[in-house]
Amino acid sequence: MVKYGKGVIMTRKMTITLEDELLTNLDEVALKSGKKKTQIIREALTNYLNISSKDDKKKQWEKENKEAIESYNKKIEEDGLILKHSRMF
Repeated sequence: MVKYGKGVIMTRKMTITLEDELLTNLDEVALKSGKKKTQIIREALTNYLNISSKDDKKKQWEKENKEAIESYNKKIEEDGLILKHSRMF
């Protein structure tokens, strides 16, 4: 199991064989970045397989809907809330 932030992600073990050059480069990147080798490999595979994280999906959604959100916020600023006449306070 690997813990990321608030959640826990189930993992499974896997053995891989890599060329010496790749392992040397992996060692260097791990030292420079301060990350574990498994984390670097996981990030590389995630990028290669185009798997998006929740944060990436959220940012993408916000980017795709930015215009609509801004338009809605502008309308609220100009006209107020849609049901403001129904408010009891």
